[in-house]
Amino acid sequence: MHHFNVPTRDPGEYLAELNSRRFEKLKRQIAYLWGNEDYFRPRFIAAGVTSPDDIRSFDDFRALPPFMDKASHRASQEESLARYGHPFGLHLTAPLKDVIHLAATSGTTGQPTWYAFTRKDQAITNEILARLFAVAGVRPGDTTFHAFGLSLWLAGITFMQALEAYGARPVAVGAEGGISKILRYIEMTRPRALFATPSLVAQLIERAPDEIGKPVGALGIEILFCSGEPGVGLPAFRDRVTEAYGARIFDVTGGAWHNGTISCGTGWHGMHHLAEDYCFRYDLVDPVTRAPIELKDGAVGEALHTALDYEAAPAFRNATGDILRLHVGECPSCGQFGSRIEIIGRADDMLNVKGVKVYPSALQDIVTGFLPHVSGQLRIRLDGPPPRVNPPLKVVVEAAETMPADEWDGLARAIEQRSRDILALRPAVTVVPFGTLPRSNQKTKLVEIVPAQS
Repeated sequence: MHHFNVPTRDPGEYLAELNSRRFEKLKRQIAYLWGNEDYFRPRFIAAGVTSPDDIRSFDDFRALPPFMDKASHRASQEESLARYGHPFGLHLTAPLKDVIHLAATSGTTGQPTWYAFTRKDQAITNEILARLFAVAGVRPGDTTFHAFGLSLWLAGITFMQALEAYGARPVAVGAEGGISKILRYIEMTRPRALFATPSLVAQLIERAPDEIGKPVGALGIEILFCSGEPGVGLPAFRDRVTEAYGARIFDVTGGAWHNGTISCGTGWHGMHHLAEDYCFRYDLVDPVTRAPIELKDGAVGEALHTALDYEAAPAFRNATGDILRLHVGECPSCGQFGSRIEIIGRADDMLNVKGVKVYPSALQDIVTGFLPHVSGQLRIRLDGPPPRVNPPLKVVVEAAETMPADEWDGLARAIEQRSRDILALRPAVTVVPFGTLPRSNQKTKLVEIVPAQS
């Protein structure tokens, strides 16, 4: 595990030292962003800042409002395309000629969100991802298998290049290759580590016996490196997968604006933040008022993301929409002292069912707790756009392949009661046959909007 050489094991003193170090970098980054007259300087001025020197402390920085969210990011891109002929945003702070690598979101809204990298940005990204690879036990010289989407996603080419820079040998089939090809190529190349979403990892368990005539546990995979969606933090899912593969599983985020977090693989007590020196990932604010929340062990809020050394279109007080819980102290699993984050949900995913607020991931946690009686697949079906939901909240749960149909009703009632006990919400659960709900090789969307029939 990477250490940041903070000479204390007191959580408050630990954060105070990191915040002091962060502010030294922030002063340079603020002066750098002030030079961007198209995007950043107007936002500083709107926040009452007349000069970079006005921000005299870490608390002054945290008092600033968010400077960007998904909507303003995309608006910035549209404006730069109209004004300058490129889609990388008015917030691009490096010369376009210095941008040498690109990544993007999937663009499900019709317009991708771009991430631009200078050579320095990419080098730091490679360094941070290398820290994650090392924690997972990936070694230089290892064959790894890449089953994340390869397109422009951050977990695609960005991860691939970082693996090669690290000295690993990635097999770049990608999620686009499909389950059959992925299994055949894994059987052929015998990788130590598999990089994939939890959904795809689970699909391989289901499909391997029919596709290659053997279980996934016979493929010799030792490391499962997962990202992109919830799953690894759920004990029932983690137990099922580690037993099927005979491998250790790691929950990971990273690639965007020098972020890098990973679970320790000996349990799940949040993800260790391994980019404290390059990225302020847990700047927590109230998701409604956007007022700063005191940073301490157990704090919960929406995360604002700031990259401390980024050159090309950096995140600066970027409202991520992620609702995080911050842990500071010794990890109960591995003993590492430091900060860990737990992603509770997304501010824009929260459902409000007659005053009861619930995140889809919380329902997924409950349903997964019924393995092996369920497959782990579920969908939350709404009559209209969230967040407001007219009760009951409709949840479709897929039975395990071996679950007798005459036991489905009892299973549904048990899931409803567990939800009532934990979430103070009783959904209307319908159990459907194994294989009913479509699988995804990439991120699985838990919420579907199915308008009520008139």
